[in-house]
This record gives sequence, C-alpha cells and structure tokens, in this order.
Amino acid sequence: MNFLVLVNQQQEERQIVDESNLNLNKHSVRNIISIRGANYSTQAIEKAVNQSHPSLRQNAGVAFTVEVNYQERLVVIQEVKRTYSRILNVDEVIQAIRFAVLEEHGLQIYAVVLLKATSLPKDSDGKIDRQTCQKIFLNANLNAIHTWTVNPQQDLQQLQADVDALLENIQMSQQAQFKVS
Repeated sequence: MNFLVLVNQQQEERQIVDESNLNLNKHSVRNIISIRGANYSTQAIEKAVNQSHPSLRQNAGVAFTVEVNYQERLVVIQEVKRTYSRILNVDEVIQAIRFAVLEEHGLQIYAVVLLKATSLPKDSDGKIDRQTCQKIFLNANLNAIHTWTVNPQQDLQQLQADVDALLENIQMSQQAQFKVS
C-alpha cells in the first residue's frame, strides 16, 4: 500500500492519502513518527501491538520514538490485563509484540515496557499522555511489570529469527495459493 503525505503547515496536520482508494485520514502531527526517513502512524502501530497477544489491554498502549546513537528508535509501552498479571509469560508477550510490529510495519522495536492495568499517565480528557509517557520512559520512572530493551547481539539473533519466520509465512502463503489455483 502506497501513502502520499501532504503537510498543511497552517493547521499542523498531515493528511495521509491512500492512493489505492483515495480515502483521507487525518492524523495530528503528534501521531506521526518518522523512523529511517519513513512516516508511521502511532495509532496503527499501537493497534498492531494491541492485537498481538490476548494478555494486552485494548487501547491501553502507546508508541513513540527516542533518539539512540543519533537514530530514532521505536518504544512501546503497553498495559497488561489484570487477569494475566500473575500468569504472564513476558518473553512470549514481548516476542508477539515485536513480531506483530515487524510483520505489519517492518519496524524493529528498541524497547517494550509492560505495565499493570490503568498505569499509563492520562491527560485531563482521559487520553493517554504520550509526552509524559516518553519523559517517564527516558527518566526510567516507570513502575513496570517488565522492561525489555534491545541487546545488539540478541537483536541480531532475533532479527534472523524474525526474518526466518516471515520467510516461512511467505512460503506457506505461496504454497496455499498454488493449491487453490
């Protein structure tokens, strides 16, 4: 899917135009992040995270970037359902989150923070306060169930595993298409 980004400086909004059907979706500048020169909707990333594992609370996560070694890197903070807090397999959840974001957006995650339910800071309107989340993350002031941060060696191994899994999915999908034909 190709996207064309138009910037309207007066309203400080970006309109993302899906060229295939020309549907217009408005996202405020705060909800667009840029990684490696490409723009991504934080809401789309957050949706992928929400749907990646049943232990994650719906609409209770935030995605943003931080600068690491002069590069913008993706951070995800996500609340966990109360019913899973004691039986949570953090490795499984983090792997599911990383895989979903990689598969849907082609992005590697720098850090994942899992929080107890209703722990995310909210503004006066009851919306998740993205800037406060970012500040708290950078100051390491989160009361997290678990925090995962990329380890370069582990990242290379995980990247290879992710690529292998994606390749396997593509091959299975192609085989299924040949069987249908």
